[in-house]
Amino acid sequence: MSIKAETSFSLKDDLFNPQTVAELGAALNSAYPAFARQDFEREVLAAFPDLELKERINWMVETAHRHLPPELDAAREIWQTALPAPLDPTLNDDDFGRFIWVVPGEYVARYGCNAEQLAASLDFLREATKRFSSESAIRPFLLSFPDETMARVREWSRDDNYHVRRLASEGIRPFLPWAARVVLPAADVLAVLDNLHADPTRYVTRSVANNLNDLTRIEPGAVLKTLQGWAEQGRQDEQELEWMTRHALRTLLSADDPAALELVGYPLDPKFRLRDIEVSTEVKVGDALTWQSTLTSAKSQKLKVALKVGFLKANGRHAAKVFKVKDAELGPGEELAISKRIRFKPMTTRVLYPGTHYVELVVNGVSRGKRSFELRA
Repeated sequence: MSIKAETSFSLKDDLFNPQTVAELGAALNSAYPAFARQDFEREVLAAFPDLELKERINWMVETAHRHLPPELDAAREIWQTALPAPLDPTLNDDDFGRFIWVVPGEYVARYGCNAEQLAASLDFLREATKRFSSESAIRPFLLSFPDETMARVREWSRDDNYHVRRLASEGIRPFLPWAARVVLPAADVLAVLDNLHADPTRYVTRSVANNLNDLTRIEPGAVLKTLQGWAEQGRQDEQELEWMTRHALRTLLSADDPAALELVGYPLDPKFRLRDIEVSTEVKVGDALTWQSTLTSAKSQKLKVALKVGFLKANGRHAAKVFKVKDAELGPGEELAISKRIRFKPMTTRVLYPGTHYVELVVNGVSRGKRSFELRA
């Protein structure tokens, strides 16, 4: 028997609905009085119930194309006029714009990704990204015209506008969510990130770190070498670079990769003693597993403490998930009281199967105190 979560929130309806479609239609009608706004909105909304999020974007692009001049130069000029005011360039984070404005960039990516229109289309994406990120729209250009597009990306990495600089990083991520897969030489990607790693805005440096985290799935050694080099250069604020490094290595750190652990200062052979372990022996679905113990450090050291839960799968095997507990720097004889509750609530990303699970403490990749417990329906 499996136990699944119920879902109620709909992201596609929150982002694309009669209100946001009306906003787009009004802007196009203002820029192009011949635009049949009511027909556009009616056609778009009629198909929405059967479409998922990305499909809704594609449908809005296709529908707009039927109501705009067929010549891309004319249509692109209308889109340029329809764009809202740029996002505030004086901010440095959490200014993402309204998702409905993803449509202009996707329109140009669909109909303007060709040699004749390449330069003008990339110019448009630079402007569109100041309203809502063109990270997905840039992908077809990287696939079809990698050299020309990467030359423009390198320019954007030094742009005055931080939304454009962020596009230079986010657009070339190897595993950008909701976007086409683009495989670029790691050296080319890292060269762009080298221009951006000392950026003063968290919106950009977060993207740099996310890009590096993607790259750890392909070229972990190159990522580690790059981060070490940036630390030696000292161009970025020390605390910001420390945050970027941990964020960039989060997948490797979660997997207790030895090189990643060492780079952020965790010894691979931590000296500690674990005592007074108390762990739930039975957990009901909806309740929480509890772990309590005391860790005593035998020397001065930096520790990454986590709990690893082995979730029972349908085939009888276990899939491990790591839950962060605490990062600590302890001296000889210092103690750390460890207390953690892990809810066993059905989630859309994890199906629960009643039966025997396990949990263990993991410190800098070293496991201690493994215990089993029963999950009951």
